[in-house]
Amino acid sequence: MPTSFEPTLGGTVDGDDDQDLMVEAATLYYEEALTQAEIGTRLNTSRSTVSRLLRDARRLGIVRITIDYPWARNSRRETQLKHAFGLRDARVLRAGHATGDDLLEGIGYLSARYLESIIGSDMVLGVSYGRSIASTIRNLTPQRNLSLVVVQLLGALGSDNPLIEGANLARSLAAKYGASYRYLFAPLVVEDARTRDQLAQEPLVQDVLSVGSQADIALVGIGALGDEAPSLIWRGYLNQHDLSGLQRAGAVGNMCAQFFDGWGRMLDTDLNRRSISIGLDGLGRCKTVVAAAGGRRKAPAILGALRGGYVDVLITDDGAVEEILTLHEATA
Repeated sequence: MPTSFEPTLGGTVDGDDDQDLMVEAATLYYEEALTQAEIGTRLNTSRSTVSRLLRDARRLGIVRITIDYPWARNSRRETQLKHAFGLRDARVLRAGHATGDDLLEGIGYLSARYLESIIGSDMVLGVSYGRSIASTIRNLTPQRNLSLVVVQLLGALGSDNPLIEGANLARSLAAKYGASYRYLFAPLVVEDARTRDQLAQEPLVQDVLSVGSQADIALVGIGALGDEAPSLIWRGYLNQHDLSGLQRAGAVGNMCAQFFDGWGRMLDTDLNRRSISIGLDGLGRCKTVVAAAGGRRKAPAILGALRGGYVDVLITDDGAVEEILTLHEATA
């Protein structure tokens, strides 16, 4: 973790000689990387005196150390998440004042580093859609190609932004590792449940759904449903009548195009029956589900997903975790 060192003339000391020694010891230690023993020899003093000089230099503000790392983790929040929800693992961004694209970039960075730590040869990787997933894939920096199969987990969105489409994300993820990929040749939502069932029986569609529901790793987002309409991904699929019906049913979020309530229970709604994806049941058959989602607004949706047991590893931010734990305690 890179640091910066700045000797200053702040604080008061017993004398100019002590201050000069502090600055010299600090310069040798932080800028020239000498050990305390080596500094003692250079200054003709003991190692314990060098240790005291360095300690006093920091206490008096003669030395200031800043951590220059934009995407630091909050380990305390990670531990709280794992204990509260029995997660296999968690990565929590120390977000500070980051919002919007900056927050997405930080979550994507942590998600990419985690994904790189668990990906291995001969795996099947399932991928959904969304901005957090796009950020994750953009931040991947693999060192070598791997023999992988990347599978699209849900139908085509028809989104205004092709960069967050499942097909494009599957292709981009595969390209990072020189891997092969499988498209799901179907729309995200069809007009009725009967059409959905017929399409799901088509050999090309059925095969991809089967492979996707047995993925070694499923990389997915968590969509929110609150006072505002869900993400623009659903534009064209949800009208005000649909949205009102979902809210009356208690929907808080969605994963793999299926909506659930605050306790993670999949809703018995027409929209869930019309979506083409591996669904929450298929997601449950994947070996490791890595969900990337953040922001306080998504806390109810993330909490529902955690309570439903749909997530093995969560990548999020500390603001979201604070809100998740508050909601969890208030409704437990």
